[in-house]
Amino acid sequence: MEAPKRGISDEPTESFMEHLKLREGFKENVYLDTLGKPTAGTGHLLTAEEKAIYKEGDKISPEITNQWLKQDSSKAYAAGLSQSKELGIEDQGMIEALGSVNFQLGTGWRDKFKGTWSAMKSGDFNLAASEAMFKKPGEGGNVFSMDRTQQHGTSSWAQQTPQRVQDFVGALTSYGDSQKKSSIDPAGIAMEAMSKIDKPLGY
Repeated sequence: MEAPKRGISDEPTESFMEHLKLREGFKENVYLDTLGKPTAGTGHLLTAEEKAIYKEGDKISPEITNQWLKQDSSKAYAAGLSQSKELGIEDQGMIEALGSVNFQLGTGWRDKFKGTWSAMKSGDFNLAASEAMFKKPGEGGNVFSMDRTQQHGTSSWAQQTPQRVQDFVGALTSYGDSQKKSSIDPAGIAMEAMSKIDKPLGY
């Protein structure tokens, strides 16, 4: 396996895990998520085999839910790393944001949000953010403060889990702004990078 870049973790970071726990929450009993799918632990969607064993309301042991979280988070983070490499992104924050999307929507999320992925590949992260929020990008407005009855042009993802989309949109716009800064002021970015040399790594 190719060695990770300096400052980039090849394993799920503590901040990534804490964010997942915060957004997903935890339930020891099997419940139905917003789409009616059996779920338990930290946002773990039960597989066909698991659904044959556990029914809605069943209590799951901590050993099993911890194992599920480890497997699910590792798979999602690895997908985030792979996707960031495809995009040419070497930024820990964006990798974790991609990992979070993979955790919530599955590693095939790009097939559902082709516009967002296409905009990211073209380097237009503001358009990618708009694609995630709206059915018709560019409609504008603060989708996260709208009453749901007003969200006619809002993406189903933003309607169902607005906080998760807001997280991703924030990461996209922040990363896009950092790229603009580096292209406008390369000398300043170089000085900033030099100032970090030999400092302890932090994720």
